[in-house]
Amino acid sequence: MDTLFTQLIEQLNACDQQHVLQHWQSINDNDKRQLAAQIEQIDLPGIRSLFEQFSQQAEVAPDLSKLTPPNSIRLQQDATISPEAAYAQGEKLLRDGRVGVVIVAGGQGSRLGFPHPKGLFRIGPLSERTLFQFVLDKIAGYEVKYETQIPLFVMTSPTVHEETVCYFEGNDFFQRRDRVEFFCQPAIPAVDARTGKLLMKGKAEIFTSPNGHGGMLEAMQSAGILERCESQNIDTLFYGQIDNPLSPTCSPALLGYHSLSESQVTLQTIAKMSPDEKTGNIVAVDDRTQIIEYSEMPNDLATSEDAQGQLKFWAANIAVHVFQRRFLQEIANSASGLPYHFAHKQVAHIDHQGNPVEPDVPNAIKFERFIFDLLPLAQRTLTVEAARESVFAPVKNASSANFSTPRTSRRGISELHRSWLQQAGCSVADEVTVEIHPTYAVDLPHLLERSDVPDQITENTYLVYPEGS
Repeated sequence: MDTLFTQLIEQLNACDQQHVLQHWQSINDNDKRQLAAQIEQIDLPGIRSLFEQFSQQAEVAPDLSKLTPPNSIRLQQDATISPEAAYAQGEKLLRDGRVGVVIVAGGQGSRLGFPHPKGLFRIGPLSERTLFQFVLDKIAGYEVKYETQIPLFVMTSPTVHEETVCYFEGNDFFQRRDRVEFFCQPAIPAVDARTGKLLMKGKAEIFTSPNGHGGMLEAMQSAGILERCESQNIDTLFYGQIDNPLSPTCSPALLGYHSLSESQVTLQTIAKMSPDEKTGNIVAVDDRTQIIEYSEMPNDLATSEDAQGQLKFWAANIAVHVFQRRFLQEIANSASGLPYHFAHKQVAHIDHQGNPVEPDVPNAIKFERFIFDLLPLAQRTLTVEAARESVFAPVKNASSANFSTPRTSRRGISELHRSWLQQAGCSVADEVTVEIHPTYAVDLPHLLERSDVPDQITENTYLVYPEGS
């Protein structure tokens, strides 16, 4: 172990991080090997460079004076691409096997009082299907309808990876063993905000945390996913997050708009309910699409109106995108990739004596990548509006909150399916809960094709086909 110590201390000294080994003599051989392995995985010069950027405040705020609304297709407005043409093109992409799905599922359900990966949370209003099942069932519905295969790529984090994989294994991968692949987003150390020193979680462990949803690109490239997609002729990747059961996974219309416009990145969006709604704003700067966080949007811009008296900056980011695979490969292969952002956070750690420290003010800098930093790198982007109630019912907060709770999400699922049934000629009694499994109808057009839709529903009803699905 003396030789190992010598090798490690040389690496650490070069970046002024030698304190990482200050408890070396008090830990056992197994812990020494684990700490050594962790050090080898860390880009020490890269961490030092990031801290120097933070110290110099290298992040440049966008020039908000140049903001314009994004290139978009809005509801109730004429567009160069008709909804019918878009849907038909999306159907063709699906039939031809050119679509894959990427789901970001690295978070835990801590806010929900659920100490497990959030994807395992049961959200079906009648079925009690999990959030993962909502994604898988939607994909299966389109596979059956279009006689195709759609691979699913699930990004986990080190915190939830093992339990997520065990969940799929325990359910025989939901009959999709050959079409589900997991990849783990990278973790990156946090550093002391004053000194740039790595923070120690324990005597034999450096504190790390996931590097943001923008870590998806690096992780996909490392896992060889983009190359395998190319070899399988998958040129279109749907992207969504696990906490939204109404996410329009593989929506033919969205895929079609993306394809027909030759967009590199397409964003599904909804109209903001108010200027102060806490969602990111999809905007354009010099004809390049960007997302400006609500906290960074000046009030005079957030409240500005167009000639019709509507919000000028209306487009809310709901983290639903479609990516051109070739574009992702180009960015992944570029030298710069996606930039890191700096987040000032409270991080518990141990001090040089090994005593626990619980800071009551932000003491650390976390480095994070954001997936929407891809947007300004794209030459062709498109924003497609959808009705809020059809695509957005996230599960983010505990039941005690007023929005984005399990209760509001379940209600949103039932209300959407109620509207489908009513449009199909079914009378649904008030206060009745309904849920439609994608094997019965994966979307409204699919439901309208069925000849066995009930004439009326007077009690809680879960429509599923075949029986027992």
